[in-house]
Amino acid sequence: MEKNLLIAGKEVPLGNDFASGAASKQRKIIITKTHNSSDSDDSEMVPNGITTVVWNRPSALSSRNLLLKCLNEFTYLDECVLIFDETYFVSKYGSMVNTSENIKIIEELIASYQYLTMEIVARVQKINANAAEKHPTRLIFLFKPNTSLSESIVSMTGRTSSTISSPLISAAAGAFKSYAENTAATLYESEDIHPLLVMSEPGNEYTPKDAALASWLFEYIDSLDSLKRPLTPKQKLSWIKAGSRTPGGFGGFFS
Repeated sequence: MEKNLLIAGKEVPLGNDFASGAASKQRKIIITKTHNSSDSDDSEMVPNGITTVVWNRPSALSSRNLLLKCLNEFTYLDECVLIFDETYFVSKYGSMVNTSENIKIIEELIASYQYLTMEIVARVQKINANAAEKHPTRLIFLFKPNTSLSESIVSMTGRTSSTISSPLISAAAGAFKSYAENTAATLYESEDIHPLLVMSEPGNEYTPKDAALASWLFEYIDSLDSLKRPLTPKQKLSWIKAGSRTPGGFGGFFS
């Protein structure tokens, strides 16, 4: 059965591969895009049937509007995946160092995920509170970390400065990871929101292949949905390694 999915955090066109991989697993998709002044409308249907909607990251109102557009389109959301691709952000933001650039990263890479997460939780809870039958939403935090400057020096990896996260990007990545973990902790008993933490580290075969990563992820989620026993609190609050094959046990989880 087709599921309704929101993908946010890796905007089109760079998010196209991930969206295509998800679509191959029977997902009906809305994916975020950045605002372009030439756009006649802030939503559109791309050729493969995937809908794009503008997400102005620094705006809490934009996060609210994004959720409303999703619910107007789908009525309910089965899944929301929030992607923090650190290597992608290194290429996008570079080595920003001044105050205005610092504010930009705080707003776009830290506050934005928090605004959107709060809107997802609030809207789903409100819908279920008034519904005859609850329709839970799986909230997936997908973290693709990168090597930090300090890690590069300590491990002597020899990576070039252009591929290493600046202090600001590393700080944003740390904020995303912590926020994801602690949001999951607040929701692990929720009947409305089912949190899931997924990590695809450097060196993992899925990390550079977004289509394959999405294909694995949604197969994994379908396996979770078919489990006879729910995951334990420890499993719900542990990061799952991309490529894991054991959704019912601890073999695919980081300790």
